[in-house]
Amino acid sequence: MLLSELQREHDCVEYGNLRDSQGRYDEALAAYDSALRIDPDDADALFDKGETLEKMGNLLEAKKFYDRAMALYNGY
Repeated sequence: MLLSELQREHDCVEYGNLRDSQGRYDEALAAYDSALRIDPDDADALFDKGETLEKMGNLLEAKKFYDRAMALYNGY
């Protein structure tokens, strides 16, 4: 399945998680961005994007996504 075929944010997040686990970080980030275009408040997509950014060494940017995700998680 191609990222362009996915229409639900959950499917995009799962695709991103698969690519992240394969070390294909740019593809993972693209998938998380697709999920966030569908639902900008998807806490899972935000958190997972933070994890991928951290793996890539982008710690400051990762923290922004972690903080936003945690604010949403705590809002439940």
